[in-house]
Amino acid sequence: MATEELRIAYRRSGGIAGIAMAAECLAADLPEDQARVAADLLGATDEDQAPGERDDGAEAAGSAPGPGADQFTYTVRVASGARSRTLSWSDSTVPEGARPLLATLAGLARPTRNG
Repeated sequence: MATEELRIAYRRSGGIAGIAMAAECLAADLPEDQARVAADLLGATDEDQAPGERDDGAEAAGSAPGPGADQFTYTVRVASGARSRTLSWSDSTVPEGARPLLATLAGLARPTRNG
């Protein structure tokens, strides 16, 4: 799949202040390794999912945040053509391989009004 046509929507919510942040971009605008991670997220099967990942954007049962109610929740929607996938994680359940992608998307994010 060509990463040029891959669209990514990012949302971070929660935290102490509760300010939601959001960003949208094309995979082609990301560093190559992070674009590949985004493409892999879209192509992953249910068996490939780590705890806390779901296709419907809700956190999986049993992936409740660890200690501290001030954790963030990250929602990433990856889409290409008619195919899309929405994944959600808390701070404690983000897969290690997705952390650099989330950091880059956080740098692009801006506060949203509908927090």
